[in-house]
Amino acid sequence: MKNQEEQLVVRWRFDAGRGSLVWQMMFTDTGDLIGQKRCATSRQALFFGVEPLTGKVFCDDYLLMDQVQQSIPAGESWFTGIETTRGGLGYCYACQKYSPEHQGLWAVDFRRGRVVWSRTDIGFIANLGDEFLVCKTSLFGGFPERHFLFVDPLSGTEISKAALDSAQVHAIREAVVPEEVRQRITLPGFVMDGIAQERLDLERCEVPERSRSESLVYGDLMVVAVHEQSVSTGLWRSSLGVWRMDRLVYDDRMEEGVDKPCLNNFLIQSNHLYYVREREELVCVALS
Repeated sequence: MKNQEEQLVVRWRFDAGRGSLVWQMMFTDTGDLIGQKRCATSRQALFFGVEPLTGKVFCDDYLLMDQVQQSIPAGESWFTGIETTRGGLGYCYACQKYSPEHQGLWAVDFRRGRVVWSRTDIGFIANLGDEFLVCKTSLFGGFPERHFLFVDPLSGTEISKAALDSAQVHAIREAVVPEEVRQRITLPGFVMDGIAQERLDLERCEVPERSRSESLVYGDLMVVAVHEQSVSTGLWRSSLGVWRMDRLVYDDRMEEGVDKPCLNNFLIQSNHLYYVREREELVCVALS
């Protein structure tokens, strides 16, 4: 049942550009949304930044540049991404040539469109708050050898500590607060037949195809993405719905007529629902 008086409203929409794909999102400690979009036609991975409360775009089409050869894009302008955030900065990486392994760390102030510091000799491992655990690779006897160290997130300088062995590094990584927890993000999960409560909630909301659904619960709201495959064409349609108890308070089509379902494309952060619509549009819905 849909109640017009209780309908949630769209706060803003961000258009990534024709042919683009909204690929990645993170939130800074200062409250900004930063993300990456991928443009297949130009083969560029570009970064953007949006104020969550106003929808103001303070950064767009930012291309990460190699800090050694500054006229050349990092990661061949395609193999880049965001590792983590700290304060108001986003920390980006590039991939090693001919390898998916991350190499290098760029501390970027997207508000000002500038790199605060960068190092191409390290690879990010973990955000520990006041320090980052990173690794540096060197050759010994012709074989690569990893050294683990700590750096200051604000300057990139090394913090003097005793050398770490692999067991200590493993223990540190196991204790690290996950990014979604640190950034106060609620992510969806696939609805499984064995989860009795979720199954009952979906049945109450009359949601079909629960085995092809993703959902999350936020207070008295339940957000569900339903993925349905056409019997005649084999193509997929993904739709999003928000229920307050058994009342539908928001719904939209995320994507349709595609070869693969639109999975893992919504989240909640600071009382806002974010989802990707038709690949190239990021939508923000106020939940109160």
